[in-house]
Amino acid sequence: MKKLFFLPAILLFSVCAFALPGVKSFLPDISGQYVYYKDTTFERESYTGFLYYDEGTYAIRYYAPVVKDKKKSLPEKDICILFTLDTTKDYVSLTGERIISTVTPDDTDLINYIHDILYELTSRRQKVTYFTDKTASRQDYEQFGGKVTMIFDALIPIFNLKSVSTMDGKPAFTLVTAGQLASSDDNTFLDFKGIPVSLVDKHHSFKNNKKATGADFTYQVNDSTTQHIRLDSQWKQSMDNLWLLGNSAILAMDIIPANKEAKDAFLPLLTRRMILGTEQSYPVLGWLSVTTENNKTTISNLHYKPTTESVTQDFKILTKLNDGSIAFFTLTVFNEAYTKNKAYFKSIIDSYCIEE
Repeated sequence: MKKLFFLPAILLFSVCAFALPGVKSFLPDISGQYVYYKDTTFERESYTGFLYYDEGTYAIRYYAPVVKDKKKSLPEKDICILFTLDTTKDYVSLTGERIISTVTPDDTDLINYIHDILYELTSRRQKVTYFTDKTASRQDYEQFGGKVTMIFDALIPIFNLKSVSTMDGKPAFTLVTAGQLASSDDNTFLDFKGIPVSLVDKHHSFKNNKKATGADFTYQVNDSTTQHIRLDSQWKQSMDNLWLLGNSAILAMDIIPANKEAKDAFLPLLTRRMILGTEQSYPVLGWLSVTTENNKTTISNLHYKPTTESVTQDFKILTKLNDGSIAFFTLTVFNEAYTKNKAYFKSIIDSYCIEE
């Protein structure tokens, strides 16, 4: 059989990166990475997104869905501005800007908001010392009512910002999704319109045949490393390292070669890449779980795909091997199939192991 190759684009980039002016980040921002936050300071549902092109070019988008209410109806708002910065400065110094959406005179306050948040979030990120994992910072932030707690996480691109909460613990500015554009034609950033409150996928079901015959499978890239998984006869092997459970789930394993340039940042770099969304697929980061024990990182999350109105459960295991390479395991299951068969899929995940 043929092999399915997993070659994350992250492997092609250096880890020595300065993205925001005056900020030294542990992990580099890569062109096409973006983040979206829900801003509760607005009276209506509102999202603010940031897209990184390069050190001197960013896009910021404000989006609010239409409000249909008997007392007050509001039109959809979608404003995006492209900014260019002077990369020789250690503060935000704009060299140009271009509004790349339709605006009206009534949008002046929102345009000012977009300008202000670029300056404010950059300034507040500059106040945080260098970190490689997570950190919290107490700051004064008038827009959010005064004293706030800002939680930062190195895995999150651009500002490394996970959340801003007020003194009473209420969320004010919260990360909802993040992704990596696949190409210049990928409109996933501009197409984002929020995450549904109810993440239900009733289009994909799976009825587990408990009489299915169990089988052990292995995948060996070299003489020193073998990956093991226990499945059953309901799964069909499509490639050397790829298995399908009808239209309900897909499972794969691989070894990602060592990156000598990345060194100790290689596992975190891959972890960041694995939590980001792909084309027209948005990770629901409020559900994200990332745990690291020794050299193994386990990731689980929900992904929402509005074009097909589907929701998937996504599980990944990254294990750093003795030679510096990374063993990679991934299982993606449609949410309806997973929620009704949790024990079945958990037993599969638990059966995965590596022999060096």
